[in-house]
Amino acid sequence: MSFEDLQKLTLEWADDKDLLHEENADKQFMKFIEEVFEFKTEMDDKQRFAPDCLDINNLELEMGDIFVTLIILCNQLDIDPMYCLEEAYKKISKRTGKTINGQFIKSEDLNE
Repeated sequence: MSFEDLQKLTLEWADDKDLLHEENADKQFMKFIEEVFEFKTEMDDKQRFAPDCLDINNLELEMGDIFVTLIILCNQLDIDPMYCLEEAYKKISKRTGKTINGQFIKSEDLNE
């Protein structure tokens, strides 16, 4: 199933639950933050208790919840998530810099 198909189904689900109202965007944003923290907790648990475990099912489910909350939030704010991703990619694709300790640092932020 394509991203667009899943986005459409997600929005149909959200509409059925009466979530697609701009005035709900603040609450939806908080739901997004909650899901991000649930993902981080799952990631920490995996690293702490089963670092060599190949079963990433819970991480995938938590990441899916993040996508769902973002799709709904984007709809509430009349933002196209695919356009956002495309524009962000255009911006990052031109960046130069270095990866230091697992984090990419833009050239302009490097103290060299």
